Amino acid sequence: MEQTVLTPQKSPPKISRLTLLRNRLFGSARDSVLSVILLLIIATFGWIAIDWLLIGAVGPWGDRDACAAAAGACWPFLVEKHRLILFGTYPWDEQWRPLVASLLLLGGVGASMVPRWQDARLIWLWVGLSIAFTVLMRGGVPGLDYVQPERWNGLPVLLMLSIFGLVFAFPLGIVLALARHQDQLPAVRAIAVMWIELVRGVPMIMVLFLGLFVLPLMMPDDITLNPLITTMIALVIFHSAYFAESIRGGLQTVPMGQYEAADSQGLNWLQKTRLIILPQAIKVAMPGILNTVLGAYKDTSLVVIIGIHDIMATAKMSFSDPVWQRYGLEAYLFVGAWFLATCWCLSAYSRWLERRTS
Repeated sequence: MEQTVLTPQKSPPKISRLTLLRNRLFGSARDSVLSVILLLIIATFGWIAIDWLLIGAVGPWGDRDACAAAAGACWPFLVEKHRLILFGTYPWDEQWRPLVASLLLLGGVGASMVPRWQDARLIWLWVGLSIAFTVLMRGGVPGLDYVQPERWNGLPVLLMLSIFGLVFAFPLGIVLALARHQDQLPAVRAIAVMWIELVRGVPMIMVLFLGLFVLPLMMPDDITLNPLITTMIALVIFHSAYFAESIRGGLQTVPMGQYEAADSQGLNWLQKTRLIILPQAIKVAMPGILNTVLGAYKDTSLVVIIGIHDIMATAKMSFSDPVWQRYGLEAYLFVGAWFLATCWCLSAYSRWLERRTS
């Protein structure tokens, strides 16, 4: 009886990255022409950018009077105005306080990204950070002078509104998603549907205006809300609706067998949701959740429209000085570099998290 000898199948030869790139860019005559045109356009704009940023620019510690005759950027402007851009009108001698407060919030975000810290300790961490941030920024305690909230400007305001807004909006979004996903309580489900659809159906700026002007009118006469607090409440309401829809999409992917298995183990609704259903739903919804986080972080700059001075507003303040009126581009490049760096970090973390949970 003959035996069939199986020969191992050879794996396809590996293609180098250079060969793969050449095949993609110059695989045909049309691709070659388009690639050459695009490379020329990129090279042209790249040279213009390098010339403006470096070659024709005045160095950071150069003579600022030379900026008038320079063909490129005036980096002495940022050396002169970087503290105004970052901290606005906060008292000059006390600007170490918003610096430390901002570093604390950034450190809290970094700690929240570490997997071993993603438990109940995070709640206490953010409670402590919120208290420390408020004490540092507001003062009024021994050793720290009181600073009016109207003088809180720049980077700390951006971080406060975006980070605390997302921290409070996420659990509220989970509650709304669970309320909309269930059928046992139709009245609760109707309220959740109305909340989500109403908020998602209007522009964010309208929610901000309602929070700034309507919410204080709804409060008792003896309660006065600071504009920063009302703005944060409006951001929480707005972002929670988008979190809710992302999480609800994840809840719909959980098989019915998971619910039945949890019921067979005698788990109540809270245990079933917290231990089995919600972790699976959040894992599936993670790309949408992180996309909402990125969008919410960038959209926080819209608060400048209602008079909240975040880093975009302080950037405009920095070149309102008649001596520096020509250098608004440098100010917005500084702000753009900040957003690019922080959003890139968030995007990198989201990609890492998807690979880890896949």
